[in-house]
Amino acid sequence: MTKSTKRKAIVVSDRTGLTGQALAHSLVSQFPTIDFGSETLAFIDTVDKANTVIERCQLIEQQEGHAPLLFITIVNEDIRAIFTDSSFPIFDLFDTFIGPMERALEMESSHKVGRSHGVTDTKAYTSRMAAVHFALQTDDGMDTDHYGNSDLIIVGVSRCGKTPTSLYLSLQLGLYVSNYPLTEEDLRSKQLPDVLLDNRHKLFGLTIDPFRLLQIRQERYAGSSYSSSETCQREVAQAESMFRGSHVPYLNTTKMSIEEIGAMILHRTGLRSRVLQV
Repeated sequence: MTKSTKRKAIVVSDRTGLTGQALAHSLVSQFPTIDFGSETLAFIDTVDKANTVIERCQLIEQQEGHAPLLFITIVNEDIRAIFTDSSFPIFDLFDTFIGPMERALEMESSHKVGRSHGVTDTKAYTSRMAAVHFALQTDDGMDTDHYGNSDLIIVGVSRCGKTPTSLYLSLQLGLYVSNYPLTEEDLRSKQLPDVLLDNRHKLFGLTIDPFRLLQIRQERYAGSSYSSSETCQREVAQAESMFRGSHVPYLNTTKMSIEEIGAMILHRTGLRSRVLQV
């Protein structure tokens, strides 16, 4: 790999950097031939800290021969000026979007730090935490008597991404999501387990490439029949056959991030967030 195919992307934020990380990831992923090394510098909330970041960027440019790309989410104008007045490529969320929004809305923004990830809506935050508690309570087939309260029940073989998806949908959207692991007995029967039948309209299946499943299982259970190639291929085939026979919608998660899986599930099921997303 030549030097020209490697670049550094640095997210600089006066708070957690979560917004900047999302922006940077979305943008750099459009250039798959470049190997981006990313770094987040959070809580850069003084001019001195900003100047330290600039010095770090200068050192990177000297060492690597390329200026790093800076993705900034800085509210304070004096701190922002340290970056915008520099010679580095700057991608400024506030400069790009807040100004045009102020003109469109004919009013000034609050210019307050950390509003996008702070607890500004206590009711919505409490709702999301209740959903996370529910997801944990009904994780991996536990407390199935609570399935009547579920918005969604994710079904699939072990280690196909059920728990991370459940927690993502509950934390981000406040949805009450349970998940159920298909056991050897379930798969042999080729029928939906009895515990799922009363809520079959809430079911959504996850599947995965058996060779990727093999890799995941071998990381923790190498040498067992559970992590053998034969078991992984058989379980995936049986699960997909069950989904088709029972008319359960399902999704292959092999090359998808948790965010993509969540978005696809919402699209396929028509579910909507329980909390207002801003």
